[in-house]
Amino acid sequence: MPQIRNVAVLSHSGAGKTSLVEAMLFRAGAIPTVGTVEDGTTVSDITPEEKRRKISIYATPHPYTWKGERFNVIDTPGYADFVGEIRGAQAAADGVLIVVSAVSGVAVGTERVWTSSFERELNTIFVINKMDRENADFFRTMNAIEDSLAGNIAAMQIPIGQAEDFRGIVDLIDMVAYTWPDGEPKQGPIPDEVLGMAQEYRERLVEAIVETDDELMLEYLEDQELDPARIKDAFFAAVRANTLQPVLMTSAIKRMGISLLLDFMNGAVRSVEHHQPLRVDRGEHPTLGESGPFTARVFKTVIDPYLGKVSLMRVLSGVLRAGDPLRDTTQDADVRTQHLYVPKGKDLEEVKELPAGTIGAITKAEAVRTGDTLASPGVDVVLSPIRMPSPVMAVALYPKSRPDEDKIGDALHKLLDADPTLELVRDADTHETVLWGMGHVHLEVAVNTLADRFGVQVDTRPPKISYRETIAGNGDTRYRHKKQTGGSGQFAEVAMRVEPLPRGSGIEFSWKVVGGTIPTTFQSSCEKGVRAASQDGPLGFPLIDVKAEVYDGKDHPVDSKDIAFQIAAAEAFKEACAKAKPQLLEPIALVKVRVPDRFTGDVISDLNGRRGRILGMDSEGSVSVISAHVPMAELQSYSADLRSMTGGRGAFSLRFERYDAVPGGMVERVLEAARAVA
Repeated sequence: MPQIRNVAVLSHSGAGKTSLVEAMLFRAGAIPTVGTVEDGTTVSDITPEEKRRKISIYATPHPYTWKGERFNVIDTPGYADFVGEIRGAQAAADGVLIVVSAVSGVAVGTERVWTSSFERELNTIFVINKMDRENADFFRTMNAIEDSLAGNIAAMQIPIGQAEDFRGIVDLIDMVAYTWPDGEPKQGPIPDEVLGMAQEYRERLVEAIVETDDELMLEYLEDQELDPARIKDAFFAAVRANTLQPVLMTSAIKRMGISLLLDFMNGAVRSVEHHQPLRVDRGEHPTLGESGPFTARVFKTVIDPYLGKVSLMRVLSGVLRAGDPLRDTTQDADVRTQHLYVPKGKDLEEVKELPAGTIGAITKAEAVRTGDTLASPGVDVVLSPIRMPSPVMAVALYPKSRPDEDKIGDALHKLLDADPTLELVRDADTHETVLWGMGHVHLEVAVNTLADRFGVQVDTRPPKISYRETIAGNGDTRYRHKKQTGGSGQFAEVAMRVEPLPRGSGIEFSWKVVGGTIPTTFQSSCEKGVRAASQDGPLGFPLIDVKAEVYDGKDHPVDSKDIAFQIAAAEAFKEACAKAKPQLLEPIALVKVRVPDRFTGDVISDLNGRRGRILGMDSEGSVSVISAHVPMAELQSYSADLRSMTGGRGAFSLRFERYDAVPGGMVERVLEAARAVA
């Protein structure tokens, strides 16, 4: 039985990727009718959110067989916010189809998926789609691909007619033409109107092929006649090795070029044995193919309302049979495999075994996470995790009702299980539950999923900023706590000095009492009081970087006790800090912005306008990486603003760096805002 080969279909949003997958499945006989994105009837976009937005949100594998060869084609999102789904599909794939619109050409999403596929050494095929649309232009799009994307890229087809006149394709390998007079491809000679162009592009293709084969290159340079069969063999070998990236064309809506694409993939997509070496964190690289012990990688997690947790895996070596023992080597945990499945769009079909190359699934493996390695017992290998970018935008979640509050914890756990690019933070300072994601649409979809799939309704707000405060000067005070309510009383007197510490020092407590004016038994009581009081400074925020020194005081032989000295020390600390020039601090993030060179001026100007301090700029070819320290308060809308500023070509990361003083003119505004929500 031939192995299944897996192809991820990638593109910028709107290039017609889902329509192309639909046409491929129909042409291969895997589905009986062709659905449309506009009507919400495709086999890929199956969730209410996808149908409502008319975009793909989740990566969906679909099996088909074409002329005896078995494939899974994985439809993926085109929108950048759903990069986790794209990275997972790439981890499951042997090769990729990068779809480019013949109308709009190369877009930022095209550049991103090309770069990430090239880094993973996946053999890559370009498909120029929408050839029948108004303003479609193959040659303009081809030039844009060659100019924008680094690689050995060459057209293996050219069109006969374009836009509304698109009626055929010239195959530059076999130098024949295909037209669709009755819906099915008909082979014939190349029309005179495109013969000259076909010969020119054939020569370009041959030059790209001989660059990948030393013997052919030598013959070519010596002007020898090249054997067409050798040219063809070298072409397919180069495509499988990803030393050449071919360009084909289709009209998914009219299903023109689809069967030619399927034919080509049969010879052009490599199998699992020929996959480039995988990165391994522990153990030896697995022997790919059915001959080795079982090894697989989990590339996606789905939370199904009936089956529970579903872990989708790409089998890399060996064969897994139902009931076989299995270990998650990443988590060092045993996994039960009573039932095995293969995904078919939204459905799972139960099978008895999963051989190498297969995309399979297991259910109810609660310990297993996306990116984990699964292997037979005794196989000590851990594959490197699927690299996911850090989230860059956040919203605070507020349950709408008590039932929502009771269910939100479990729902969020499931949501994060299914999407590793989401991150949850429970902020102890602001008492907010904060959800981080890749952008506005990503977070909006996550919130809608909480409601639609898990029945949890939440309101969202921009997260509160975790301000701090410190002191800029010294303070000194003496505080007496005396309480007499009949019976045993309370008495404690504490003299305390405070002074500022370097940033990052926290709260430091010092005991300088001499002569026993306060018994040492109350030293820990005073420290407890200081640390408790530091949670709410004179300005209303937690205090940091302050040294508190107790140097004198008084006790009472009967009424002095632990609680009395805690209270006295806390009040003394508050009074001393209030005298020591309280200073408001704000969190500062280290921001790294990666943009094409032409946007660096706009980005730097914008960061300066956000009170940022530019640290430097590094060059990576035609891309610049700008580093800056920027207040977190200025970054809440930065994801959308950067996307707008750079046409979606900018990306950034951020991490908390330190606290810095809020400029004097802004302090009162921050305090007023804090009082308004208190």
